[in-house]
Amino acid sequence: MRSSNGSCRPGLTPFAGFPDMPVTRLLRGPRTTVQTSWAVICAALALEAEIVERQFEREAWESGAADLSDFIGRAARDGCRGIVSFGLAGGLSPSLRSGDIVVGSEIIGQRESNPTDDLWSAWLLSAIPTAVYGPVAGVDQPILADISRRELWRRSGALVADMESHIVARLATAHALRFVALRVVVDAAGCNVPQVALACASSCGETSGWRLSRLLLGRPSDTLDVIRLCADWRPARKALLLCSNVLLASVHAVEL
Repeated sequence: MRSSNGSCRPGLTPFAGFPDMPVTRLLRGPRTTVQTSWAVICAALALEAEIVERQFEREAWESGAADLSDFIGRAARDGCRGIVSFGLAGGLSPSLRSGDIVVGSEIIGQRESNPTDDLWSAWLLSAIPTAVYGPVAGVDQPILADISRRELWRRSGALVADMESHIVARLATAHALRFVALRVVVDAAGCNVPQVALACASSCGETSGWRLSRLLLGRPSDTLDVIRLCADWRPARKALLLCSNVLLASVHAVEL
């Protein structure tokens, strides 16, 4: 459960695989804007939100799919004109490495595909020359096995996969909001994502180093993969910081 201010309540049991509601953080802004229109940034992990909170304000909401749709609907009536899927993603294309930035061209879900906003996406690409433009796969469960990633890449053509973008894309369509996806590769296509890396996070996006250490005692064979994943986080964090700064400028530039 979550408290009304969006933080985890004491005693929360960490999830064992994937969160029941992938989007756990909402931010609005920019903080310093005097515009009547603004954007909502959707993130899953606390470490993603901590980066984007430098430019955008944290919103309080009750976690849940219906609550999220209601919140976005109220935000749209209150002047929100855009919504962003922001954060980390798993690599599907073998050409991508940790720290690479993807601006989504469309979000491919299990049953539908939703395009992103052309003008906003083009502005992001011009501001981040190294970014790659292409489809993002929205999945309901983490894809851990390399063979499963290769299959999804071949089937969908998506460059990366995450667990939030398809949800955010549906909300954008439902509420007639401009939508972009700005994702950073943390684990490349050939990487192993150990189960303990997922199990050390809670359903509200908080990660626990203490729990990770405890889990590794029971699965010491995962240690090397965890070390590699931690090393991959360094370039990914640097890229997220860049994306956050560019996102701030984009909200002003495209005049939502």
